[in-house]
Amino acid sequence: MTRPLLKSELTAQRSREYLLSQRESFLQKHGEDLGAFYFLMMLVQTHGKKAMKRGDVAALRALYRDLHAVYLKHTQ
Repeated sequence: MTRPLLKSELTAQRSREYLLSQRESFLQKHGEDLGAFYFLMMLVQTHGKKAMKRGDVAALRALYRDLHAVYLKHTQ
């Protein structure tokens, strides 16, 4: 017997399902490589806006470092 999910668990589950559906949508519309890139840009934009709104400089710096690492990996 399983217990009903808590509100926070339902929210997390719906968020995950939404992201998976968005990922599939981008991949179907734009192909494997470009779709993955567009999905990554959507995630970066979302997390960046939330961090900016919170004034979380550490999160913005971490996001910058991660993006710069991806850039270096694919340009060298």
